[in-house]
Amino acid sequence: MKNSARIFITLSIFLVLCVTIMGCSSSSGSTATTTGTVTTVTTIAPLYTAGDIVWSSSASTTVAWLIISYDPSTESYTRAYIHKNTDGTWGYRTDSATESSPRSTMEKVYAVKVTHVTVSSIPTAAPTPVPTTVVTTQTTTTVATTTTTAAFPPIFKDMSPDSAYSGDTFTTIITGAGFVSTPTVKLTQTGSASIVATSVTWDTANQIEATFSIPNTTSAGLPWTIVITNPNNQSVSYANEFTVHVETTDS
Repeated sequence: MKNSARIFITLSIFLVLCVTIMGCSSSSGSTATTTGTVTTVTTIAPLYTAGDIVWSSSASTTVAWLIISYDPSTESYTRAYIHKNTDGTWGYRTDSATESSPRSTMEKVYAVKVTHVTVSSIPTAAPTPVPTTVVTTQTTTTVATTTTTAAFPPIFKDMSPDSAYSGDTFTTIITGAGFVSTPTVKLTQTGSASIVATSVTWDTANQIEATFSIPNTTSAGLPWTIVITNPNNQSVSYANEFTVHVETTDS
């Protein structure tokens, strides 16, 4: 009997140890629930949609950007130049060329929505101007003369360099579209005399070269507007494009 009791006690202790070990093993394999902070990301929708016509200010302009599409994966707009019709409505494109521009640039620099059109309704060629008939009477003979208006004004994109020191003579390369051989180019600023290019070289319809001589008396720091005028008097101006610096001497 004593042996049986000892065996029973031994088996009981063994079973208790087994249960304890299994319980510990089970506890070590459990997964703790971690409470974290859920961050909600708010996506701001693009400011413009396809068909919006945008520009840098509300001032009257005959050329602006037409939004063709928006790509959320690259956060960029596809855009193209659009021109006003002769009756003031928008408009037409001179060709089918487009370019990509970062969303941040478009929405910051061209912050004014001029109007909205349907992209597919915009033609890619200037509309045919309506002929104007002028009748001149010479004694008993009537002579009919047909005149037409110019197609569209030039487009300015960039100039390089876009700054110089007072007293400098330099040549800048101007890019854009619709340049007719040979336009006049000048720099203007309110309250100052215009600085007219001393010579202009027509390279292509998309590029010209203008040479300027900046007077020594030119004030520094204030922005200048570039004005390009074709021989047919169609012109384009772009504000805050050129800066004059004052030559400094080392002490």
